[in-house]
Amino acid sequence: MNFRRFATTFDGAILTVVAAFSFLILSTGLCAQVSVLTNKYDNNRDGLNSSETLLTSANVNSTTFGKLFAANVDGYVSAQPLYMYGLTLNGATHNVAFVATENDSVFAFDADSGALLWQISLLYPSGSAPVTMAVQGCGGVTGLNQVGILGTPVIDPTTNTLYVDAKVANSGTYYHYLHALDVTTGSEKFGGPVEITATVGNLTFPAKNLLQRPGLLESNGTIYIGFGSNGCDTTGRGWLFAYSASTLQQLAVMVTQPDESYGSSIWQSGVGPAADNNGNVYLSTANGDFDYPEFPDLGDSVLQLQLGANGFVVNDYFTPFDQADLADDDMDLGSGGLTLLPPQTSGPYANLMATAGKRGDIYLLNMDDLGGYNTTSNSQIPQYLPSALGTYYHGSPVYWNNGTDQLLYFLSHQDYLRSFSLSNGQLTPFAQTTSKLTTYGLPTISSNGTTNGILWQVQNSGGVPLLTAYDATALFQLYNSGQASGGRDTLGTVTHFATPTVANGKVYAATQTQLVVYGLFNQIAPTSGNGQTGAAGTTLSTPLTVTATNPYTGAPIAGVNVTFSDGGKGGTFSNPTGTTNASGQASTTYTLPKIPQTITITVSSSSYAPATFTEIDSVGSVASISLTSGGKQSAMVGTTLPEPIVVTAKDASGNLVPSALILFSDGGVGGAFSSPNPATTNSKGQASISYTLPLTAKSIAITASNGSVSTRITESAVPGPAALINIIQGNNQSAHEHNHLPKALIVSVTDQYGNGISGLTVNFTDNGAGGTFSNPNPVTSGTGQVSVSYITPTTPGTVTINASYSTLQPATFSETVLN
Repeated sequence: MNFRRFATTFDGAILTVVAAFSFLILSTGLCAQVSVLTNKYDNNRDGLNSSETLLTSANVNSTTFGKLFAANVDGYVSAQPLYMYGLTLNGATHNVAFVATENDSVFAFDADSGALLWQISLLYPSGSAPVTMAVQGCGGVTGLNQVGILGTPVIDPTTNTLYVDAKVANSGTYYHYLHALDVTTGSEKFGGPVEITATVGNLTFPAKNLLQRPGLLESNGTIYIGFGSNGCDTTGRGWLFAYSASTLQQLAVMVTQPDESYGSSIWQSGVGPAADNNGNVYLSTANGDFDYPEFPDLGDSVLQLQLGANGFVVNDYFTPFDQADLADDDMDLGSGGLTLLPPQTSGPYANLMATAGKRGDIYLLNMDDLGGYNTTSNSQIPQYLPSALGTYYHGSPVYWNNGTDQLLYFLSHQDYLRSFSLSNGQLTPFAQTTSKLTTYGLPTISSNGTTNGILWQVQNSGGVPLLTAYDATALFQLYNSGQASGGRDTLGTVTHFATPTVANGKVYAATQTQLVVYGLFNQIAPTSGNGQTGAAGTTLSTPLTVTATNPYTGAPIAGVNVTFSDGGKGGTFSNPTGTTNASGQASTTYTLPKIPQTITITVSSSSYAPATFTEIDSVGSVASISLTSGGKQSAMVGTTLPEPIVVTAKDASGNLVPSALILFSDGGVGGAFSSPNPATTNSKGQASISYTLPLTAKSIAITASNGSVSTRITESAVPGPAALINIIQGNNQSAHEHNHLPKALIVSVTDQYGNGISGLTVNFTDNGAGGTFSNPNPVTSGTGQVSVSYITPTTPGTVTINASYSTLQPATFSETVLN
C-alpha cells in the first residue's frame, strides 16, 4: 500500500522526519584503512565491515590470533567502541579508539597500543554523578550498576566531532545532555553541552525515567537521539529528538505514545535508527498502544520518518496484525532494529529492509511501501516468517554478500545463530550453528568484500563471557577467547548487547573495566628453506630461515628469541635456538633423521604466532645391495633356476629403496635373465629376476648392481642326463700277449651338450677274450671321464672292448694282440 503523507499534531507538537543524507560512516582510506564512526558501522545498520583485509578465516585461530592488550576504563561500557584512523593529536598521527562508559566518561586510546590519549568526564554541571540503579531501577533487566552513557556515540569526520548523550544526577534532579566533543582533545564544541528536554502537549521529557539506549544517528547534518523505558518502568515512552550537528539547536521532537500512560519505547537493543539516502529515518517501537486508524500512539510499529519544516512527519509505517498480542505478551517488535539492505537487482522489490521482534518473527519490508496495518494478517509485506527464530530476539539483522548468496544473520537468546539467503525478495534458511548460543552481545561481520567473512559475537559460555568468531558462510566456530590456556585471552564481564568493533585487523570489545583489543600476534614466517626434499640422514641444502614481522606494518622485528623444533622426529639443528637480526631473520641448518617421513618443523617464540616448515625426508640413493633369496641354487644346464633371484636395496641409513633400477649380469657366460633387466625395486626395496642357466655346466657368478654399488650371487649349472659315451683315448692299440696296452683306455660320459657327468659307473668288457682290466667298473670323475689299463690276453688276434653305461650305445675299442 502507499501510505498517505501526513503531519500529525499532538497538542501543537508536529511529528516530522529528517531529510537525511548519510555521510560515509565506514570510510575507506589508504591500505584498506577504515573508520567506524557509528553503531553497526553505517547508517544502514547492517553490522558489516567489508573492508577488512587482515583478518581471515585462516588466521583467526587461537594460535595466530588473540588478546593483544587492554586499556582500563572507569565503568561498564554499553556503547559500541568507535574508531578513527590517521587522526592527528598533539602533532602525532594515531589510530584512535573511543570508549564511552556508564560512569559518564569518554576515553580516547591509541588503537594500536592502548595508550591513553585523552579522557574527559561528562559529569556536567559541576557536582553531577551517574544515575545509580537504586534510582534508575530495573537493574535486574539491564544488568548495569549505574547509568551514564548508554547509547553508542556518533562521529562526524568532516568536523572531527563526537556526539554523545550523557545522563547525570545532580542534587536529586536528573538530566540528559548532548555533548559535542572535539575528537582530538575531548573539548566541548558548538557551545555544548545542551540539555535534552522538551514538552509535547502536556508531556514533559522525563529525564529520570528514560534511557538513551539506541545508538545516535547523524544524517544530513542532523543528530537523532532516541529514548525509551528502563526496561520495566511503566512510565516510559518513546521520544525522538533531532538536533543540528553544527549548532546543537533542537530541530524537532516527537513522542511515539502521547495518549496512553506509557509504552512505544525506542530502544532497539542499542541499535541506532537507520537512514537512507533519500532523507528517510527508520526505527521500530516497543510495546505500547496502537491507535488505528486514528493514531497517534505507535506501539510495536516500524516507522519511516522525515524531518520537515514543522517537525517530524511519519511518511509510512508497518504494524503487525497481532500488535495487541505482542504488547500484552511483552514480545515487543522494538527489541529489534532495522537493517537497510542494498538495492536488489532481481525480484519485485528494489529496496528492502529487514527486522525481527522479541518473539522471533522475521519481517521483510518494502522500503517503498512499508505496508501499514492489516487487521487480519501480514500479507501486505514482502515476507513474514513467524517464529523463525527463538524468542527474545535483540538487535538487528547482519548482512553480508559472499559472492554467491546475500545472507542475513539473526541470533535470539539461547538459540542457534542462523543465516538466511535473500533471493528474489524472499528469505530462505541457509545455515545455522551446531549448537545454541547464550548471548550477551550483538553480532557483527568483517570481510574482505565477498571473501573471508567472519561473524563476531560476544556470548556466554557457562557464565563466562567469550569473544567468538564464526565462519560467516558455514557458521562453524573459528575462535573463542577461552581456547588459549592460562586465561591468555580472557575478556571480562560485559553488559547486555555489547557489540564488538572490527577495524583494520583488530577487534575492540569493551567490558566492565577495560577496552580489550584482540588481533594478530607478531608473526614468525618462513623466508627460505621451506618445502625441501632431502635424503634421510643428510643435511638439507638450504638453511631454514624465518623472519619476525609485525603483521600490521610488515616491519621486521630484531632481537626475537626463536626455537626450532621437529617435535622429536630425530633430526638435528646446527642451532636449535637463535635470535633475529636487524632484518628480523634467524636461521639454522637441519640434518634429516634416518627414517623417511614428512617432517613439520615449528619455529616458536613467546607471544608470536609460530612459523611452520614442512620438509620431506626421503629415501636416499642405493648404498647397498644384498641377496634376499634365490642364491646358491643348482639346476641343469639350459633350465631356469627354480627360484627367482631376489635382492634388497638400501640407502646409507639402511632404509629400503623403492623404484631403484637393479642390473643383473652373469658376465657373458651365456645364461639368460627374464625381462625387464634392469629390474625395479618394489616398495620393500626388492628387485626380483629369473635366470636360465647356460649350456655349459659350471659355477656362475651373477652381479646385481646399481651404478657403482653391487653384490655377487653364485649359482650352479649342472650337466643334464647322460646321453653319450665317447672314446677319449686308447683305441686301435697293439701289444704282445699278456702285456699292458701302451695307453690307458679313457672314455667320457656326457649330456647332450657335452658336459661330462661325474659319479657314473662305466662297465668295461673284452667280451670273454681273456684280458684283464685294472678296474672293470670305474666311476666317472668330475670331468665325466674314467680311465682303465688293460693287459692283453695270451691269444694273439683282435680284441673288441666295450665301455657301457646304462642303455647308452657303448663305446667300442679295437685292440691287437701280437705274438
